[in-house]
Amino acid sequence: MLEAVKGQKIAVRMLEHEVQSNNLPGALLFHGPDGCGKFLTALEITRAVNCRNSGAPGCVCPSCKQIKKLISRDVFLICKSNLENTFELWKRAGINSKNVDFFLGDVRRMALSIYDEKRLVRDFSKLEDIIRFPGDLIDNFEKVIEHVYRILDLLKGRLITINRIREVKRFLSIKSGDGNYKVVIIDGAEHMNEEASNSFLKISEETPPNTLIIITTVDKNRLKETIKSRFRSYRFIGLTPDVLETILNDRFGLESEDTFPKRTYDMDVMKEYHRQITDQSCNLKCLTDIIGEIIANSHTVGLLNYMIDILAKKIPSLYRSSMNKVYEVESSIKTLSSIKRSILNSNINQEVALTDIMLNNLDNILKP
Repeated sequence: MLEAVKGQKIAVRMLEHEVQSNNLPGALLFHGPDGCGKFLTALEITRAVNCRNSGAPGCVCPSCKQIKKLISRDVFLICKSNLENTFELWKRAGINSKNVDFFLGDVRRMALSIYDEKRLVRDFSKLEDIIRFPGDLIDNFEKVIEHVYRILDLLKGRLITINRIREVKRFLSIKSGDGNYKVVIIDGAEHMNEEASNSFLKISEETPPNTLIIITTVDKNRLKETIKSRFRSYRFIGLTPDVLETILNDRFGLESEDTFPKRTYDMDVMKEYHRQITDQSCNLKCLTDIIGEIIANSHTVGLLNYMIDILAKKIPSLYRSSMNKVYEVESSIKTLSSIKRSILNSNINQEVALTDIMLNNLDNILKP
């Protein structure tokens, strides 16, 4: 049933069993790093419980089609998760007749972040004029991406307010459409402000029958304890390279090397830098000299790649011992990758970036 969600075998197996045995909780919390399939899993669960047939991934019943297109009357969506990386992939891949529907789905997710912001509504109206017809969308893709990035920039820092949560309450109070369940999905629930969180907590305590609430977050510790206690939690992990490659190919038409070029560096040189950093972690003057040498020899990106690779190799062995450590390592990889992108785009001072990494003891994470 949930085979469409790749790379999350444990979470999917648990959810699959609960759906099939009709024991699915009414409140689900999916937490894990960006890009690991939390939202797609929420959407697939929603589709499965409202499917007119068997819930198979390829079902084309009216309910499944509407949910996949994010236009179902039985589903209320709030999307505040980070879509910048997704649209960066679209910018590199481009669109064609095979993947245009996937692209439109991501545009609709972005649109669901816009509700009472007049400036954003105006900008999105301009975008709608371009994407009204798939043929026009493909021909004007560069213009579309330009509008998308303008909207994403305006969305930065915006929180989910109580007005949006009041809309959730109204949605739950009206008569259901044709589905078995009314479903609320809040993608990026950590972006609720204090007032919205308090109102949402009350809603989660008083949900009517045949209602399903799913929230996703990168870090569940950013949610109120009272909210976490109301939801059954499912931990999502970062995707393995083989799963990531399959998704890149299926969804974007990209090979992994197109998006993530092979990381190259001199292993002996990086190991020596690593040794020096570890030995001099308490000596600011020596660390400054090491940083200067790394930058002078153009080894900054190579060192970051080395750190990312070392961290990635540690993750499989941590699954059985400490999921908190897995999350810590995944967060470090994300931080290093973000710094690397900024350096490659000349948007950050290398000396400041490396100093910050070393002073925050990131090298300790790399120890065996």
